[in-house]
Amino acid sequence: MRLVITGGGTGGHTSPAVAVYEELLRRDPRLNVLWIGRDGAIEHRICAKLNIPFRSLPVEGWPRARFVRRGWVAAKLAWSMARVWFYLRNFQPDVVFGVGGYVSLPAMYVAPRMGIPCVLHEQNRLMGVTNRIAAQRAARIFLSFPETIGSYPHAKAVYVGNPVRAAFASPPSRGEACARFQLDPSRPAILITGGSQGARSINETVAKMLALFSPDELQVVWTTGHNDAALARDAAKDSPVPVQVHPFIEDMAAAFAAVDLVIARSGASTTAELALMHKPSVLIPYPHATDNHQEHNAKGFVESGAAVLLRDNEMSPESLANLVRELIGDRARLASMERAAATLAKPGAADTIAAEILSLPFD
Repeated sequence: MRLVITGGGTGGHTSPAVAVYEELLRRDPRLNVLWIGRDGAIEHRICAKLNIPFRSLPVEGWPRARFVRRGWVAAKLAWSMARVWFYLRNFQPDVVFGVGGYVSLPAMYVAPRMGIPCVLHEQNRLMGVTNRIAAQRAARIFLSFPETIGSYPHAKAVYVGNPVRAAFASPPSRGEACARFQLDPSRPAILITGGSQGARSINETVAKMLALFSPDELQVVWTTGHNDAALARDAAKDSPVPVQVHPFIEDMAAAFAAVDLVIARSGASTTAELALMHKPSVLIPYPHATDNHQEHNAKGFVESGAAVLLRDNEMSPESLANLVRELIGDRARLASMERAAATLAKPGAADTIAAEILSLPFD
């Protein structure tokens, strides 16, 4: 099969695409793939690592407030569509798989008009603008949340969940994970993460929060992103509780397995991983995300009982410390949150999407 993947910009878009690519490759060793994205973006780096051929587009996100730039951005979009037509004509794919982000719009718009079937995956509870446009001509629409909000042809939609890396489906035991991170398995432990790039507001709050705990209350694993690692290490030196600072953790499945509670942003990949690992969480949505989609993701977990929502502008060292202390001190509530998170897990998402793609009537 010949497959074009298009989309990117964030790990939330690219991680599901990689999971589906790996499953399709397992099913079809002769799979021929081309990825269309933005030069230098995360999808470009992933393709270099996985040895996937890559083609770039100059498209930019639509400026919502800068009216003077709209003509320039529209011209780039038109040029990107012309380049996509050239890429698709030369590659002759059987199907185009869109994973969202504005860079996916040209291929998802042009391909159906060339008679090439398109499928898309929406990672968030609130469907993004690009996917809302692409959904109108898509052959299949794969959803991560059963109650996805947005305008799309519901008859073509399938609730599959959000594909995640295989490591989260088979994590180490709590004891093994604690040993990897040198944690005491008999003491409560929390993981704080703002994603691969870190989250400045969370890091600054945690740096002041640590002093509010007594020495035996908990242990902290803190992944900060590279920019805030020095800030975190300074705070950890004076912390009364044990703190491990990591700019980045490669094996996040082990980190999840080692702790009792996760404090995180509510991006699509993070919430899918929390569900698959059955982890209680405090979700702090990124307040500047497009259409506030992270808060919609968080609300889906809060409504199920799997998480507690703490808005960024309501977060303080005291409010976060009180919430952590309340949760880790209530084992029954944590157990209930674990069960609720488990109900949101869709471990076979990549399998389902791969099977649906292969079932399409190719010429």
